Amino acid sequence: MASIIRVKRSTGVAAPSSLNFGELGLTVGVGTVTNRGGRLFAGDNSGNPQLVGGKFYTDMMSIAPGLVQGQDNPATPDNGFIPVLDTRSPGNPGGGGNVNRLPRVDQWSVDNLTLDGNTIYSNNNDGDIKFVTNGTGEVNIDDDTFLSFGAGKDAKIEYDENGTDKIRVTGADWVYENLNVEINGGTTFFDNVGISSNVISTKSGGGNTLFIDPYPDGLSNEGTVIVKGDLQVDGTTTTVNSNNVTVNDSIFNIGDVTSNRTVMATVVVGVSTITLDSVVGINTGDQIAATGIDASGIGTVSAYNTSTKVVTYTGTSNAEISATSQVVITHGFDTNTDRGISFNYNTSSGTGNNKTGFFGYNDSAGEGSSAIARAWTYIPDATVTNSVVSGTRGFLDIKGIYYQTGDYSTHGVVFFDANGLQTSTNDPSTAANTLTSNQILTAVTEIVITLDGTASFEAGSQVTQVGNSAAYGVVKTTTSVANTVTLIGVVGTFNNTGDLLDDGNNTARNPTSVSTTYTNKPIWTNTLDGGTF
Repeated sequence: MASIIRVKRSTGVAAPSSLNFGELGLTVGVGTVTNRGGRLFAGDNSGNPQLVGGKFYTDMMSIAPGLVQGQDNPATPDNGFIPVLDTRSPGNPGGGGNVNRLPRVDQWSVDNLTLDGNTIYSNNNDGDIKFVTNGTGEVNIDDDTFLSFGAGKDAKIEYDENGTDKIRVTGADWVYENLNVEINGGTTFFDNVGISSNVISTKSGGGNTLFIDPYPDGLSNEGTVIVKGDLQVDGTTTTVNSNNVTVNDSIFNIGDVTSNRTVMATVVVGVSTITLDSVVGINTGDQIAATGIDASGIGTVSAYNTSTKVVTYTGTSNAEISATSQVVITHGFDTNTDRGISFNYNTSSGTGNNKTGFFGYNDSAGEGSSAIARAWTYIPDATVTNSVVSGTRGFLDIKGIYYQTGDYSTHGVVFFDANGLQTSTNDPSTAANTLTSNQILTAVTEIVITLDGTASFEAGSQVTQVGNSAAYGVVKTTTSVANTVTLIGVVGTFNNTGDLLDDGNNTARNPTSVSTTYTNKPIWTNTLDGGTF
C-alpha cells in the first residue's frame, strides 16, 4: 500500500497541456501575471486543464484584513496583493447612521489619488485634484458644513442654513490676487478702496484721494452721483469744479459754528480725554457733545494736541463712547476771520490777469476807511490769507439805497461825516430851528482852461470873457505865470476866441481848450455870487 500520493507536477511555469478528468496538475516555478507558475490545475471532463488555485494566489491574499498601507506581496512583489476588508470595527459614514461592522482598509489608492485616514492625496508629482461632474451635476457641500483651509483650519466657509441662512466666511483674511479684492478683518478692499460696515475709505498706504466715477466710459465731467439723504463733508476744503451750482435752501449759511468729528478710540467711563480724527479748527472753550459727554459742565475743551489729536475736556465721561462714533463740536472761539464769498475772474487774457474778488462780512474795522468792524464789504481785487481779506474797496452799482427808519430825515440831504459815513441832514421843515450859519450848500461846476500863453490869477477873483458876457467863474486856486487856470462856480460856456478878463482887467490871453471837471456838484460855500451886469 502506497504512503505518498503525488499529483502531476512541474518545476516550470507553463500550464499542463492536458489533464484527465479530475486529475490535478501543479507548477512550482515562480509565478507571475504573465506565466502560469505557482498554479494548481484540475482536468475537466474534456481533458482540459482548468486553473483552480496555487501559491500565486495564496501569496496575493496573505496580507492581514484591513491592511494596505506599507504592504506588499511577500513572495513576488510585482504580482501585487489582494486587500482583505476588515469588518471588526463600526463606523458612521456622513453621520447617516452607525454601521456595526463597516468594511474598510487602512489606505486606498486609485490611479493618482490616495485616500488615507481623513485625507485625499494626489500621489503624482505636482498633481492636481479635480472634482468634475457629469453634465449639470454639482459639487455640493452639505448644509452647516465647513469648508476649511490650512492645517489649523485658519479660514472657513460655511452655508449657515440653521442659523443666518447665509454663506459665512470666518478666520484668516482673504486676498483675491487677480481681482484685487482683499477681506481684511472687518474691511473688504477692492484694490485701494475699502468698505467696512457703513464706511468707505482708502487702504492704508494707498494714497489720500478717493474717486467716485459714475460714468468711467465718459469724460471726467460726465455722469451723475446721486446722494440719498443729507451730505456731510468734514474736510477743511470743498472744491466744486462745475459750471452750475444750485441749492434749494432759501438761506445759504456759511461760517457754521458747529462741526462733526469721528471718535478714533473707545472712550471709557470716567476719563476726560477723547481722540478724534482731526483737531483742525478746535479751540479751547469749544463744547463737545456726545452720549457720555453731554451733562452740564462737562465737555468744554480745555486743551488739545495737534500731533496725537487728543482733546482734553472739563469733567469726565459718564458713559462709554465707541470708536467711529460721531461727536458734535460747537465752536466758542472768535477766529477773527471774515465771512463771505470769494470769486475768481480774469480781466483780459493770460494767467497774469487772474484776480480774486470778495464780498461779505468784514470782521475787522475798515482798512483805508473809518468803517466799523463787521461791516459789509466788497473788494474786487482782494488778497485772502487764512480767511482774512484785504484790498481796495470796489464800487456799488444799484438803483437805490434805503436807510433804516430813524437813521434819516425826510427830504434831508445825504452828506459824509468825518468818518466817511453817509448821513442825512435835517428835514427842511425844521430849517427855522437853524438860526445862524455862515455856509450854504450850493451846486457848482468846475472847469480847467488852457491858455494860449502864461498868466497869473488870484484865488477868489472873477473871470469873464470879452464878447461872451454869459460866461463867468471864480478862480479856485492862485496861479503864477501858468498856462492853465481852474474856475469854479462856472456859468455859461467859455469859447476859444475872446480874451479872459480878471476882475475886469484884460489878461490878453484867450482859451485854447476847456475841460470840465464836474458839473453842478453839491458843495458847501460861504460866498454867494450874484453874477455880473
